[in-house]
Amino acid sequence: MKIYAYIQKIVLLILSLILTLPATGLTASEEKTPSKFETSPSPGAEPWRIEALQLTYFHSSDVILGEGAVQVWRGDLKVCADRIMYDRHNATVWANGNVVIYLGMDVLKGTEGELDLNTSTGTVENADLFLQRNNIHLLAKQIWKTGPEEYRAKHATISTCPLPKQAWNFKCRDLKLTIGGMAFAKSSFFNIRDIPVLYSPWVVLPINKYRKTGLLLPYFSTSKRNGAELNVPFFWAINDSMDATFYQHSMSKRGWMQGVEFRHVFSPEDKGILRYNFLVDTLEDDDFNNDGYTRGNEKRWWLRAKADQQLPWDFEAKVDVDLLSDRDYLLEFDQGPMGYDETDKIFRRTFGRSLSDETDLIRPSTLQITRRAQDMFFGGEGRYNDNMEVGEQDSTVQTYPRLVLHGFRKPLFNSPFYYDWATSYVHYWREVGLREQRLHMEPGISLPLNLYNLADLILSGTVEETMYEVSGHDPEQHPDSHSNRLLYNLNADLSTTFGRTYCLSGEKTMRHSIRPGLTYQYRPSENQDDLPDIDALDRLEPTNRITLSLLSFLSSKTTLGNNRFAYTDVVRFYLEQGYDTEENSRDQPGEEDPGHFSDIYAELDFKPFPNLFMRYDTSYNVYGKGFTKYNFLGRLSNSVGDSLDIDYRYNCLADINELNLEIHASFSPSWYGMCGLKRNLSESSELESVFGLRYQSTCWALDGRFKKDTDETSFTFHLELLGIGGWGSKN
Repeated sequence: MKIYAYIQKIVLLILSLILTLPATGLTASEEKTPSKFETSPSPGAEPWRIEALQLTYFHSSDVILGEGAVQVWRGDLKVCADRIMYDRHNATVWANGNVVIYLGMDVLKGTEGELDLNTSTGTVENADLFLQRNNIHLLAKQIWKTGPEEYRAKHATISTCPLPKQAWNFKCRDLKLTIGGMAFAKSSFFNIRDIPVLYSPWVVLPINKYRKTGLLLPYFSTSKRNGAELNVPFFWAINDSMDATFYQHSMSKRGWMQGVEFRHVFSPEDKGILRYNFLVDTLEDDDFNNDGYTRGNEKRWWLRAKADQQLPWDFEAKVDVDLLSDRDYLLEFDQGPMGYDETDKIFRRTFGRSLSDETDLIRPSTLQITRRAQDMFFGGEGRYNDNMEVGEQDSTVQTYPRLVLHGFRKPLFNSPFYYDWATSYVHYWREVGLREQRLHMEPGISLPLNLYNLADLILSGTVEETMYEVSGHDPEQHPDSHSNRLLYNLNADLSTTFGRTYCLSGEKTMRHSIRPGLTYQYRPSENQDDLPDIDALDRLEPTNRITLSLLSFLSSKTTLGNNRFAYTDVVRFYLEQGYDTEENSRDQPGEEDPGHFSDIYAELDFKPFPNLFMRYDTSYNVYGKGFTKYNFLGRLSNSVGDSLDIDYRYNCLADINELNLEIHASFSPSWYGMCGLKRNLSESSELESVFGLRYQSTCWALDGRFKKDTDETSFTFHLELLGIGGWGSKN
């Protein structure tokens, strides 16, 4: 290559001497104003444009020589240099001095080079390549462009860090970049601040922002129960719409866990994720979690999946699968890329639906098919409940299926009345116990009235017809095999609204509204002992209730311009209490003598600023128990990502007294921290504590996290090379 460069310099020198001889062509004037020239490779094709301070054309060789700020370009390919020789016949350019080649979004610089304009291939000496698609910087003694987005380099340095001082880089003897976005390096060193840290005879790096089949960076961890762990993922890009990831998870104390994740996205409405893990556990259970349950199975697995599917005739389907081998699986394997926490986060982000809580012993799997029309709704559901309680699966109720058909409220001919209707069918099945088929029909009619513009009154009534077919046996229930129930329900809802508008500075206004309401509901009493009792609809309790409520809210109206406005509820307050002449037999646990007055319920929403929100609700018992439950939720955030979340829950009937706190803070443009606390105030014990710290540079980031819960203490860190990938470990 040195001989080639030497010959090239001699050729350029000879051509410069020839310039002193008479030549036919275009020559710049004495003022050195730029000269332009266009040449087309074939009739009708887009021409190549050449611009320089001096242009000379040689007829005999069909060569154009440009000197001084030379540019040759067509489309998104552009070559700039101090001197360029353009061979029109072979469509080749030789460039020397401050060479810059623009290849779409990529930029290739060097001291001299050669480029074939037809194939966009060539060579550049002392090269600097910048791949904008993933912020890749590549320095090399020599770079060959071998095809579209394909390069080879000798004695190369590659990194996503900006020049000249790079926080990290890979230095290798030979490097190859493929059109698929993979970098293959031989005899490579990984350097931190130009200090060699790791050596590998070969390295494969994904540098493309697009998906590519290959091994992903492994996960390293150690823990008390699992021992030393190594989890190596392999990613398979099946096509543009589907991919799969296979996880090989080795645990020194437990064995080898296999994992697979399959994803497909055909459209925003048609998508799905399936995840599965399997392990032959060699660790003997010692009553993990001290819950009195000792696992006896070695084969442990977890199958979970969610999918959304658009069906013909505007039907929509949603699938949720959650099947487990044993009740301790989710508690023991909640961390990592295939753990409970990461799976739940992915499902929430992709489908807007979460998994059941990891402590729930009944894991539901459902198939739902729905269709919503202008005046009606149809829904169908099949539900399988996987009960983790030993010996309870045969008596667990399964839903095969549930069908719902609901007609929205419509005017009844030309009268002031409105009608609506609802019908449902359900089949409850189980191996042991009562099995039930139920058909429920509920037509309704309503009459809205305006009382002299002073109040609104809505009178409504429904007829509730329920028919049963019962089979099976339950020693605690003795329903008839064929029975029915006919009830009616009467309602009256009276309300009015008071309001006042306040004009503030500028065009901003505030409106305060108060809406008191009085509701009456009546359902007669009927003996229902001959009916099965599986869900709430099997027992419709008698009702003779008056409910008094008060709704108050303060709203702001801000002008945005172009006849557009923004409305915000700054304060919302709601209060209600009911009086029932019938004592409800299905009261909450702990209600020994419920009485006729209900608890006073109140809720308050407060949002004075867009980045501050608070919500509080409470229930007060008027029979001497005082505040039986209250919840507080608060969130404060800003534009740079700082946030404070507080969640407090108290329920004396369910023995809940818990405080959750989560803080995310940005200490500087590079330093971020987080803190999460879950505390049981009744027992003055911490349920979970998490502390995290992250440093992020322009091309790398380091995460550290400490977590302590009732079962285990762990420390994790993750090193990420931005644009390349990352390594992680956990203790």
